[in-house]
Amino acid sequence: MGYKTFNKEEALKIWDHEFGNVLYAHDFTGRKVKKDDYLVENQVGWVVSFIKPLALGGPVEEGNIIILNHNTAFEKADNYPEFEVVGVKYRIVHDEVDDFYYIEKIM
Repeated sequence: MGYKTFNKEEALKIWDHEFGNVLYAHDFTGRKVKKDDYLVENQVGWVVSFIKPLALGGPVEEGNIIILNHNTAFEKADNYPEFEVVGVKYRIVHDEVDDFYYIEKIM
């Protein structure tokens, strides 16, 4: 699948960069994640994933890293450039100028 296991210290640095020093946050789908539940497979557990999957040539760098609820990561899997999560369709876009990936909802 499109994520690798970071050690907890690395993952928490990514959390702090993405969300700040909060106990709970939400991934791009609105699913809740809990800071203490990195790699815990429950309703608020989360993983560090990659917007463009590593298996499809996505880089291991800040502009491609994203925090996802376990369920979101499972549904997104290695689908690229379009995928569906919780019945909503999304598209992955690469900003070539600033070299980062982002996810947009397909309307």
